[in-house]
Amino acid sequence: MRVVILGGGYAGLICALRLAQRTRGQVAITLVSASPWFVDRIRLHERAAGAELVKRGLAEMVAGKGITLKIGRVTRIDPRGEVLLGDERLSFEQLVVALGSQVDVDAVPGVREHAFTLDAASVGALAERLPAIAARKGRLVVIGGGLTGIEGASELAETHPGLQVTLLSSGALGGELSEAGRAHLRRSLSRLGVTVEQAQVRRLQAGSVELGERSLPFDACLWAGGFIVPEVVRQSGLRVNERGQALVDPFLRALGHENIRVIGDAASVVEPPSFMPMGCKTAMPTGAYVAESLAQLSRGQGSRPFDYLNLAYCISLGRRDGLVQLYREDGSPMRWVFSGRMGAWLKEAICRGVVGTLAAERMGLSFCTWRKTGRKLSPEVPQQGRLAA
Repeated sequence: MRVVILGGGYAGLICALRLAQRTRGQVAITLVSASPWFVDRIRLHERAAGAELVKRGLAEMVAGKGITLKIGRVTRIDPRGEVLLGDERLSFEQLVVALGSQVDVDAVPGVREHAFTLDAASVGALAERLPAIAARKGRLVVIGGGLTGIEGASELAETHPGLQVTLLSSGALGGELSEAGRAHLRRSLSRLGVTVEQAQVRRLQAGSVELGERSLPFDACLWAGGFIVPEVVRQSGLRVNERGQALVDPFLRALGHENIRVIGDAASVVEPPSFMPMGCKTAMPTGAYVAESLAQLSRGQGSRPFDYLNLAYCISLGRRDGLVQLYREDGSPMRWVFSGRMGAWLKEAICRGVVGTLAAERMGLSFCTWRKTGRKLSPEVPQQGRLAA
């Protein structure tokens, strides 16, 4: 069976490693990545603050596992069995789309031209620019009240005490947190000198943000206003939602295409509806699940549906403060939280555990686990003739 996995991030990498371990040469695995480097996205706000992150090459991470690594950008996906990397054509019998997400820089006019993002291609330039801005007590405007914006504002305010940081949110900050979580978030941002405003951004211009009838000047702007899936997924003809996520069934198969699995940020489970927040917390479980499913498929076996229950949000608030919010089975936040130094320690342990889990997977140790709802869904029954020899 020829399996092509598109994307060398959290989801695609763990999928390739576990599938190789489970099938031991019985499946031809090709991993495609636009970059030769593994990007540890959950630490990019640290890179924006000037930290030097460990560089990990994908070739080294998959060496000796029987995985063919292809470096190139996917330009076309033909669901009938072919992927284009520029002029190169890759045929597949089973395709795994793990292309992740990217910051939506076209949601508001001017963002693409006048804002930095926490994408790998942008954080280095932001890190170079901020020290001079902080030295003259200039203003950084962070737009986006989600976890990305909160972590970015906190990290940069702590690293550059002279920086005037304003965090703009279109809605109430920390709406997914308990009252204790929101209270700690407010105290932490206040301690770091971060000004929080609730406002709707109309447009970005060179040096200012338009907010309704007024403008807010800035020396640098960090946009964290939402994520979308790369356009190539939408152009493939797969059914997608407004963010470009492919709609998938309980087995993470693209609707109408049983030979295509979609994992990580690129997937939206719609049958039945399932809450799957973007991030490595869902990327790695979906990658591990699809690896197991494809291994079973190669042996002519069916698999159980994917089952996931959101357990917690873990937020860094600089290097010495953090917040871990736990959730009940119904999705409501528990009243108490881990915060302060304990929250920071737990968040750091989880971040280290992500890379450690990938390293363990390479050694054949499957540490990636997740909480399940326990819902009852029918298992998959392989169809005759669908399997490859």
